[in-house]
Amino acid sequence: MRNLYACTLLAAVSALQMACMAPAPPVNVFHLGDKIQAGPLIYNVMEGKWRAQIGEGPDPRVPERRFLIVHLTVTNSGGQDLDIPSLTLVDQGGQVFNESLDGRGVPYWMGMIRKLKPADTLDGVILFDVDPKSYKLKLDDGSGASLAMVELPLQFEAGEAIIPSPVQ
Repeated sequence: MRNLYACTLLAAVSALQMACMAPAPPVNVFHLGDKIQAGPLIYNVMEGKWRAQIGEGPDPRVPERRFLIVHLTVTNSGGQDLDIPSLTLVDQGGQVFNESLDGRGVPYWMGMIRKLKPADTLDGVILFDVDPKSYKLKLDDGSGASLAMVELPLQFEAGEAIIPSPVQ
């Protein structure tokens, strides 16, 4: 009887704790071309392009899976210099994929160390090496307090499958 009472009390306390926990705020999901505010950063994701290789000739850069090149702008609407955090992709199963650290041969690659002064805008591309499927690009302000996602549907273009090597 005493064990039954203890188990009932434990279950009631656990249920109360679960009821008092605040659910995570919903994450807003946007589309390509939308202006997206994440804290003081304003993102605009223009397009995502899939590539089987980067460059041409005898030494093209070949991905492990497939290159996804995402063109976006980021504007600092705040009053102080800001770092733009590295971005991630999330698939439908919740698996997270980080940006590629190597932008070699990718024109307009934003790099990994990105700083913005107030009212400045950075326009460029980021690179992922992932399986071809639909993803959501996770955007934030670096603090984790402001979060948004952009849908990147799986779309292949007819025609060009490579990015030419930049002129040196």
